[in-house]
Amino acid sequence: MSAKIHVYAIIALVALGLLVLFSASSSSSSNGSNSSSSNHKLGSGGRIIYDPDAPTYALPAQALVSSSIPFSNHSTDLPFQSYLQQTLNFAHFKDLFDNINATVGTLQSRGEAHITVVTPTEFDRVLKPAGVTIGEIEAIAMQGDIQKARLAPVCLGRFAGELPNPVNDADAGRFLLYSLVVADIYNDLANIRREVFKLYRSKGGQGVLFQPEGFWPHVTIGFD
Repeated sequence: MSAKIHVYAIIALVALGLLVLFSASSSSSSNGSNSSSSNHKLGSGGRIIYDPDAPTYALPAQALVSSSIPFSNHSTDLPFQSYLQQTLNFAHFKDLFDNINATVGTLQSRGEAHITVVTPTEFDRVLKPAGVTIGEIEAIAMQGDIQKARLAPVCLGRFAGELPNPVNDADAGRFLLYSLVVADIYNDLANIRREVFKLYRSKGGQGVLFQPEGFWPHVTIGFD
């Protein structure tokens, strides 16, 4: 059985226990065109391109189910090392990494898989100065059953560019990143961020500096 999938909406197919992923590319430049692709503009002058001729990859359907995986704490006194994540099982992503790297050849893997829900930059530069602790954030996450957050695959994304504000030398320079873009289909993760926002505001934080909706969940697969 086969099915055609509208590339602008849902671009993942669940069949025979596998998620079949289409590829998407992201460019940090707003110039140029591609007559065989559909360009979707991004907020910073970039664009996302869905290429109908891009390869497809398979991923186990249980890859985004994390209810049986323990919560992982990431709290430290080191700068830009504290953050909140939903932990996933990397074993489900290993074949995907290998298949992508077979065409790229130079990708590196962290050997783990997760979705960052509150970033190190958000914590160190916004939440922590307002008096929000990582322990309070994790308590909100546990209350919200972060490991039971329900996710759906969207596409495999490829990004080539530079971070605008790298936090260390390792993050500086141009890089290539492949990530599985996912949808927070029931707003489980977004609701956790909203509760963090309420706490932040209760401590006098400026609302404009932390946007709970400013959240683009993804799983980093490999980088160069």
